[in-house]
Amino acid sequence: MGMKPSKCNYILQLEKSTLFFNGVTEAFFEVDNRFAESYKAIIEYPNDNVDAFPAFIKNIKSKGFVVEEDADELETVKRKYDGLRMRNHYFLMILPTYQCNLDCWYCTQEHEALFMSENVKDRVIRLIKNKLNDVNIKDLHISWFGGEPLMAYDRVYEISKFAKKYADDLGKQISASITTNGTLLTPNRIESLRDVGIVNYQITIDGDRTIHNSVKNMGSISAYDRTLVNINQIAKHTHVNLRFNYCSGNLFPSRIIKSLLGVLNKSVLSNITFSIFKVWQETETRELSKGANQLFTSAIEAGMDCTLSSIGLCYAERFHYDCVFPNGKVGRCDNYPPSVMPGIIDEKGTIQWPESAQFFYASHLFDGHQKQCEECRFLPICWGPCVAKRETMLKEYGHIYCNYSSPSADMERLIINTCKSRTQKILK
Repeated sequence: MGMKPSKCNYILQLEKSTLFFNGVTEAFFEVDNRFAESYKAIIEYPNDNVDAFPAFIKNIKSKGFVVEEDADELETVKRKYDGLRMRNHYFLMILPTYQCNLDCWYCTQEHEALFMSENVKDRVIRLIKNKLNDVNIKDLHISWFGGEPLMAYDRVYEISKFAKKYADDLGKQISASITTNGTLLTPNRIESLRDVGIVNYQITIDGDRTIHNSVKNMGSISAYDRTLVNINQIAKHTHVNLRFNYCSGNLFPSRIIKSLLGVLNKSVLSNITFSIFKVWQETETRELSKGANQLFTSAIEAGMDCTLSSIGLCYAERFHYDCVFPNGKVGRCDNYPPSVMPGIIDEKGTIQWPESAQFFYASHLFDGHQKQCEECRFLPICWGPCVAKRETMLKEYGHIYCNYSSPSADMERLIINTCKSRTQKILK
């Protein structure tokens, strides 16, 4: 049977080289621009070149750049989507409070003094117990979020302690992460959270010391120094995703890296990933993208493990995912306020959904409403609008549509970012 080039190949010409990327396998390679046209021709006409370049054709076929003549690539993309949704994994996001001790300008939330009660805590524990007893669930991940979750430290500790012990007793895998601004941690809390299974922290910085302290204002206390001192303690034994949120007002690469290295211990850098993301309020521009790339390069040169925003599937797409709010309400997106969440955990630890929400909470990307997505060559990179946006689109228009103003430019940037980040890991 003959072969054909994959519809999910993306060929991007860079300054001195050309990048070949396949969206299904996420395999990639780079060649000098002088030879790019020859490589393009071999991939475009594999049957004409198989005798001349058998080893190369075999290699690119194994990596998805070339497929069988009768291959249904949409079905292949659907299988990848199902795999990424992790059928036997339960992902539970818990917001123990909607309150925060800081007031970052880019935050999506309207914070309110809402804390998880003892009764709601007990319901969450029963929910975890029910899920771990489900024979179809092989492992559990708890993600702590807020507000600032450590304003409800006791709830984080109590639920984590129960979940870890119960999962261990059943012989099931469990992991837990926490997104925090890092200012409410102490050495004792760091050790206690490690003991109950918190294996990953995401902590954000917003610039060098001066800029960070202006965004996360704690008066006479330096939020920057307190946070990074705590990161030094955490990273002795636990992974930290140190996230930098960039915008036009804080993207000064050399200052940022110099400031970080002035506080972070070299001995813990191997346990820290420096992740670079744009704040949602600002549109990506060529200048911003250039600055983010300069920051990435500066971090790499300083010996840090670094990543840029890249290809991935939203966690809310998973087969088994719930987001529990402090009032016991349940939804699929943490960007919406607790009051509008449709589900609720009952006394038995079962989530009750109103009939109006049943369709959405049983839906997935390939449920018949996304014709534009299925026909798009960027589908295995973009994965269409997120769950929350799909809900809004279906309610208002009855179908899914693209929410990118310039999908080619946005997707190409994600491809380049992905390859940069993964190449760095390979080189290490």
